[in-house]
Amino acid sequence: MLLITLLSLTSISQWFLFAGIALILYGWIEKKEALILSGQFSFVALGLLAAWVLLNYTAGTAQVAGNHIPKEIKTLAYFKGLILFAGLSLVTLVLKLIRFRFYKISLFVLILFALMMFFMVFNILQTAN
Repeated sequence: MLLITLLSLTSISQWFLFAGIALILYGWIEKKEALILSGQFSFVALGLLAAWVLLNYTAGTAQVAGNHIPKEIKTLAYFKGLILFAGLSLVTLVLKLIRFRFYKISLFVLILFALMMFFMVFNILQTAN
């Protein structure tokens, strides 16, 4: 039962990742800072969701048999990565506020990390149990 709830939260976070990536890329192409900021704030909201999941989810000790890593452990690692990702998003927001000249490079790194997280969650949701 808990795995189903955890996987539904993982699916919701995948949609937020996709929306944040799309908002930032569209805002970057159209040169609309409000869209870029809303994409970054969606990443921060994802980090808060991940922190909430990790604080409230009590994982039992899952048995690892051979080379098979349980989906539960992969999902918890994904949520830990989302917390780091939200920290990176906060750093880029601070760089935007202080008008640092390497803001665009940090935004590019943020998009690359977001794509990595997106494909990580895609892999988790596609693997068989």
